[in-house]
Amino acid sequence: MKSALVFPPQWFPSQPYLALPTLKAYLESKGHEVDQLDFNIETYEVFLSRQYLTRCVDIIRDRLSQPAYTPEEQEVKSVYRQILSDPDYLETVFSEVEEAANVLRTEELFFQFPLYKKAFTTLKIAMKLISYAHFPSKIDLESFFMQGTPEENLSGILSATVDSVRNPFLALYEDYLLSQAEWQDYGLVGISIIHVGQVIPGLTLARLLRKQYPHLHIVIGGSVFARHQDILEGKEALFEEFFHSIILFEGEHPLDQLIVHLKENKPLDTVPNLIYLDNGKIRGNEKAKSLPYEQLTRPTFDGLPLDKYLMPYPVLPYMASRGCYWGKCTFCTHSFIYDSYYRKENESRVAEDLDYLGKRYKTKYFTFSDEAISPNAFRRMSAAILSQGVDMRALGMLKFESGNVETPELFEEMQRAGFIMLFFGLESANDRILSIIDKGCDQATEKLVLKNSSDAGIWNHLYLFFGFPTEERHEAEDTIQFTVENGESGSGIIHSVGQSTFALEKDSAVYHNPGKFKIDRILHDPERDMAIVFDFDIKLGMPHDEVMQVYENFNNIIEENFPSRTIWNYLSREHFLLYLDRFGKEEILNMARDEELLGQI
Repeated sequence: MKSALVFPPQWFPSQPYLALPTLKAYLESKGHEVDQLDFNIETYEVFLSRQYLTRCVDIIRDRLSQPAYTPEEQEVKSVYRQILSDPDYLETVFSEVEEAANVLRTEELFFQFPLYKKAFTTLKIAMKLISYAHFPSKIDLESFFMQGTPEENLSGILSATVDSVRNPFLALYEDYLLSQAEWQDYGLVGISIIHVGQVIPGLTLARLLRKQYPHLHIVIGGSVFARHQDILEGKEALFEEFFHSIILFEGEHPLDQLIVHLKENKPLDTVPNLIYLDNGKIRGNEKAKSLPYEQLTRPTFDGLPLDKYLMPYPVLPYMASRGCYWGKCTFCTHSFIYDSYYRKENESRVAEDLDYLGKRYKTKYFTFSDEAISPNAFRRMSAAILSQGVDMRALGMLKFESGNVETPELFEEMQRAGFIMLFFGLESANDRILSIIDKGCDQATEKLVLKNSSDAGIWNHLYLFFGFPTEERHEAEDTIQFTVENGESGSGIIHSVGQSTFALEKDSAVYHNPGKFKIDRILHDPERDMAIVFDFDIKLGMPHDEVMQVYENFNNIIEENFPSRTIWNYLSREHFLLYLDRFGKEEILNMARDEELLGQI
């Protein structure tokens, strides 16, 4: 029996997602025949084409002729008239969109930032045009949202997956993508849904396959439905209309066993980590512990169209560990998909894998998808990479520990090994907030570690957020001041920043212990019974409006204090990795100054 693994839209089109290459490699090592289909990148092949954008304008023209029943529909009609009133501008978008995608795929064009910026802007305009055709849905280069968040309840899912007006993926599959595979040749199709923007696109595909190819067993994997495991009661329609089963947590061993059971026509009650419909009732099997790293397999990217990703050459994802070695941050849910079970690969084998993958797929660029790599693991990995002579450039995630372990010598060796960009979860620079988040560090440690990394020539990118429960304005200002003092216009040890606001996620420590974090009430809306992020009431700390004000003000502060934002804000992390390797930190700062001068002309 042959199986197909599918990664659905909507995700940034710069590299494959790691789940499918990892599962395919493991299943093939067990003797199964497996194809991997990246419908996300195939979607962009359609979206970013003259033919499809012309179709979108025809849809807009047709919708303009229809009655407007709501104020929103009346308002968007004025936008429709503006779009249709400028045929020359539309022709410019039609004629440039395919070349814009080609700029991002062509080395000599990709590294000319004015050309890159123009191409990126054209692609954003194209995606906005697609959004208007399917108004009020919004679709961009990395996400998809339908009005009313239909993915958060069963009735919304049932209606959104057949909504040919607001759901662009229904026609996309029917008219373009389903014909790319011989579905009758498969016995199982696995669909990986790893974030909420994929729920409607992924389940639209599942529903179509379920209806058109009833012989298929359709199984859903990924973090979203793993987090839904406790709210499936009364949602038998999901198993009747969309899929036959869900695999929880890591998929290698459960998926292998599911395929074996289907091949041998055995009952599914002994397949671990499986949820399925049994005689009209939803049943969950016993859990199995995830496999140790020595039983896992190096990922394979064979069969994926690496030339279609919007990159001049492949940038491959890789993981040297699963779960998080720290695992204590009270806001975080990232380890949930690994059932909070941390383990790591032998660092010598990591170096062997990188060498093999680099040579096989003709690249030296990697993004480490680990939740966080420990300083000791980074040290051993770097030593192995250097001793084996692996030619590599990579980015990775590092937690703040202490200056005693995250030393100048550690970062110097990491930089020599090819780790030229590091992502740090700063979250806050206020010691009280860091304590209740349980980051295991303080502001002084953050500053020392960032200095050690920057002095070694590594680009430091920070993640931070505002609005953790009980955070006061002056505590948020500590984070802002820390960023300014150590940013590009200050000491220069922080090179780029990504900010957000605190989100209360299901399965986080804050969610399970709201009283401990002074949350008075979590708002459970019965119309959002499949939600993953929740609103909440607090009496201590900044109210939501003030949090948003701080966030918006900080956005302006970043713009003022990080001139190089005119460069890195346009680039995805994979694109920026290539720019950083090609130009280096100082030249990127020079490019930013040139951009500023151009803007003043």
